[in-house]
Amino acid sequence: MFKYFVRAVLVACFAALVSIPMAAQNNAEDKGVKGQGNTQDTHVKNNNSTNSPDTKIAPPEKKGGPKAKGPWGTCTLHIDNRTGFIVQFYFNGTLDGIIGPWGDLYPSITQGNAELYARAVFDDGSSLTFGPRAYHCSGGDFTWSLTL
Repeated sequence: MFKYFVRAVLVACFAALVSIPMAAQNNAEDKGVKGQGNTQDTHVKNNNSTNSPDTKIAPPEKKGGPKAKGPWGTCTLHIDNRTGFIVQFYFNGTLDGIIGPWGDLYPSITQGNAELYARAVFDDGSSLTFGPRAYHCSGGDFTWSLTL
């Protein structure tokens, strides 16, 4: 009987250790970091908003795409711009959206690891950067607040 009790306690402890980091991943906040102009931003791989006819991006499940494999589906990101600046949002280094001052962006992504990054570019050549932030989509929603 004692052996089963110890096993149950160990399983409960393991479940708590796994679920606490997963629950803590639902919200994050990054304060902007002022940068100098005329430097290459290593977190931006593609800043071009022009489409290529050869690039095919599968739609998410709720837009008619294939059902996600495994127990997890897609994640909805909420990028919450809490600044008075226009912010460019990058998903894995590629420009994925532009958020107006005090605006919001809600991209859907598929499961897996991702790098989130954002920046506000100023007319004097400087920028305000947010992140990079590592994110792992495992089927839940995530809010990333950008603040000063």
